[in-house]
Amino acid sequence: MTRAFLVLGAAMRAPGQPGPALIRRAEHAAALWRAAPEALILASGAGGEAEAIVAICRAAGVPPDRLICESRARSTAENLAFCRPILAARGIARVTLVTDGYHAPRALFLARRAGIEADADSPARPAGPPGRHAMRLLREAAAVAKALALSATRRP
Repeated sequence: MTRAFLVLGAAMRAPGQPGPALIRRAEHAAALWRAAPEALILASGAGGEAEAIVAICRAAGVPPDRLICESRARSTAENLAFCRPILAARGIARVTLVTDGYHAPRALFLARRAGIEADADSPARPAGPPGRHAMRLLREAAAVAKALALSATRRP
C-alpha cells in the first residue's frame, strides 16, 4: 500500500450532521479512490468529523478495509501530526490531501513542516455569495499568518 488520500476535517453543522465542506471533501475522496482502488482513505478530524467522512465514503462504495479513522485532530496541524505515524506504520511516504482549494496552500505548508510529502486535490465548490467566500479567504489569511509565525518560532 503506497498511496493514501488524507481527508482533512471540516465543520459539523450539529452532532452527527456534516457540513457542506465536509461532505464535499468526503465525496471527492471517494471519487479519487474509485480511480485508485488500491489506495487508502485516511479520515481525520475530531467531534465526529472523521466518522462522518468514513460514513460518506462507505455510502459512496469505499470498502471498510480501505478506510482509516483518526478522530482526535482539532486543527490542520493536528490532522497532519496525528496521521503521520498512521501513514508511516503502513509504509506510505506520500499522500494526497483532500481539502478545499482555499485551504490547500496552508495544508501543504503544514504537511511539509510535519515531514509529510504531499500534494493536494480539491473538490469543486458551488458558487455562493461573494461575501461568504471573502470571509473564508480572510479566515484562511489569518490562519496562514499564524502558521508562519509558529513556524518561525519552532525548529524543523
